[in-house]
Amino acid sequence: MVRPVTLNRPPHQLVATVLGAGTMGAGIAAHLANAGIRTYLLDIVPKGVGADAPKAARNKLAAGALKALPKAKPPALMLKGFAARITAGNFDDDLADAVGQSDIVIEAIVERLDIKRSVFKQVAAAAGEHTILATNTSGIPIGDIAEALPEGARERLLGLHFFNPPRWMHLLEVIPSKFTAQAIVDDVARFSDRVLGKGVVLCRDTPNFIGNRIGIGEMLLTFAATAEGNYTIEEVDTLNGKPVGRPKTGSYRLGDMVGLDVAGHVIRNLREALSGDPSADNYDPLHDKMQISPALQTLLDKGWYGDKAGQGFYKKTKDASGKRVILSLDLETGEYREQIKPDFPELKGLRGSPAAKVNKAMRLEGRAGDFYRKVYLPLFNYSATLTGKICDTPKQIDDAMKWGYGWGMGPFELMDAAGPAWCAAQMRELGIEPAPSIVKLLAQGDDATWYKGRPGKDQQIFDGEAYVDVETPAGMLILGAHKPEREIKSNSSAALIDIGDGVALLEFRSKANVLDEGVVTLMSEAPEFLREKGFDALVIGSQDDHFCRGANLLQIGMAAMQKKWDELDTAVNALQQTLMNLRHGPLPVVVAPYGQTLGGGCEVSMHADHIQAGADLFMGLVEIAVGVLPAGGGMKEIARRASAHAAQLQPGEVFNWVRRGFEAAATGKVSMSAFEARDTGWLSVNDGITFHKNRVVADAKRAALALAAGNYVPPDRNEPIHVMGAPGGANLVLGIHEFGWGGFASEHDQLIGTKMIHVLSGGMKPIAGTVTAQDLLDLEREAFLSLCGTEKTLARIQHMLDKRKPLRN
Repeated sequence: MVRPVTLNRPPHQLVATVLGAGTMGAGIAAHLANAGIRTYLLDIVPKGVGADAPKAARNKLAAGALKALPKAKPPALMLKGFAARITAGNFDDDLADAVGQSDIVIEAIVERLDIKRSVFKQVAAAAGEHTILATNTSGIPIGDIAEALPEGARERLLGLHFFNPPRWMHLLEVIPSKFTAQAIVDDVARFSDRVLGKGVVLCRDTPNFIGNRIGIGEMLLTFAATAEGNYTIEEVDTLNGKPVGRPKTGSYRLGDMVGLDVAGHVIRNLREALSGDPSADNYDPLHDKMQISPALQTLLDKGWYGDKAGQGFYKKTKDASGKRVILSLDLETGEYREQIKPDFPELKGLRGSPAAKVNKAMRLEGRAGDFYRKVYLPLFNYSATLTGKICDTPKQIDDAMKWGYGWGMGPFELMDAAGPAWCAAQMRELGIEPAPSIVKLLAQGDDATWYKGRPGKDQQIFDGEAYVDVETPAGMLILGAHKPEREIKSNSSAALIDIGDGVALLEFRSKANVLDEGVVTLMSEAPEFLREKGFDALVIGSQDDHFCRGANLLQIGMAAMQKKWDELDTAVNALQQTLMNLRHGPLPVVVAPYGQTLGGGCEVSMHADHIQAGADLFMGLVEIAVGVLPAGGGMKEIARRASAHAAQLQPGEVFNWVRRGFEAAATGKVSMSAFEARDTGWLSVNDGITFHKNRVVADAKRAALALAAGNYVPPDRNEPIHVMGAPGGANLVLGIHEFGWGGFASEHDQLIGTKMIHVLSGGMKPIAGTVTAQDLLDLEREAFLSLCGTEKTLARIQHMLDKRKPLRN
């Protein structure tokens, strides 16, 4: 009898054990700790360390991994202090006690079946009847591990395949074996989605599951096309990048990042586990290509595994002048050389939506089109052949490639973009017989596609036999389901959307979601317009890659360079008053920031009644990088929040709270998580944090409804704000000059910092006192305009527009 479902308890009530403190194990433990789960991280006792040795010596491997976690790049921990939630130990001394307390045990040790079986026998003996057992294996069949366990433990064992790095990669493959109880699968899938924030893909227990099976298939096809067409690695990475909606890392660069040793291991594992015999149950149509290429084998033999070794297909080094350079491997000579910029003039004609670009790319003449057809047509067919064998529907393959490999579209979405009928005809021209599922799809009609309908509304997918519904996970709100018929007001840059239950959502649609004139106009009109329409609350959010990258720098730069001061003053004042109307308007406002939330995006968030943030939140007031200070109420909010915090302790003692916000703004500090943003003061202790990026809007809506149900009364627009005056301001001014004397702040940085302090102090009045929000906004605007009149600020703005990176002058 399987144990009662227990992972639906609050995270802080759960206990986990991770076995193996290598890169993956430590990363998994860190992410469990991020979610609030008390976690044991165990590894073997180092060789030669006796049973009577000190605990520190016996725990050395796990303790060392734990000590390194706060320094990991990219950060494995959402807050360095979360390392305290992890306890280091060793298998010999601590396994029984740790596992006995745990609700879930995740194994991440060496990829050897005999060792995994041995460890899980120990785990099963120590675990309680409720404990879930999981392996992070990337390729060993789950059933082979389970067979060695008692029957009661078999049904509690499943695969949980995290992708590296565990915190940052959205994909989590959940793999039940033939023994796993369905209740366990359901419990773990819900936990992985809701608590860990992962994109859960259910896989069948087949070699290398979904992501690596398809990902390595694409890699092998790419290797073959590279050799056949004599492409350089730079050319391939360009072709397998933005034109087909993939990251700019392409293929060879991605291999270096993941680790070429990992790729080699997966290729060997697939070749051993699969067969080239069409009559075999484990037949794979790419089996003859499952060979390590000569170039890859040479790199593996030399230990050049990619980024972890400093060289792989690319090599990071320095030239004679000491400048950092990246060399490329010449596949013909096996030697490193300077990079050769790819020349594909035909790619310049790719315009339109991502799907339109793919459609055109697949039909290109010349070397680019040849490459795409030789890689993607067989990949489409391979994916279609495996549907129903490694998973239930094509969507699971698409999700795995998008969430695990960063593709903008999965293989079936790419095939839909290119046109399934056209793809099938082209396959036959290449001598490829279309998979049965493709033939059955086209029998639905000449214009049949794998997907039809809209996500979150009426979407269906062809599963190889018929169209089946695509279910939206419970509690998730997909904005695409509400557009366009539920748009209630819009312009070219933003829209108001009715998301139900009396809640409207303001969606930014400008480039990079910047605060251009259209966004500010609709944001200004929204509170009163929605009140008149009978709405109860407003959510500001979207489901793009990032929430908002700030103000429209081009508009600001043009006005400043043309010395249109009245126009600039009017624009800044409009933003200030718009955000004041959000904070002090008739409806409760919840902002749902996620991803990059910079400058003006941070200021929009700070004016909400409540923030419901995505856990991976890169938030900060970064205006100093372009030579100005925050003028959308950012400085005002630092001062106001300092006053509110101090009022709870000792009224008027605002200095320490102001200093925290000032230092963050003066250095352009950007949080690496919502928890860091809370530490900086951009989020309050009462603001919410959502781990799953596709649940942020839904959670924000729930928060908005709660505010509306509580007889909402907006805060006083003229509340007195305690400011530190000249005494506290002078202290901060001295500090910024000390930074300048130490070479950490340029003269212009010091000028900007001094103007920030002038605002935060309330105008450097002789003594501390109180001001209103509007007083601080006027000071903000004045300082902003004065900086826009300086040559160094104009140079910073121009450099950012031209180079997309800050200038320190």
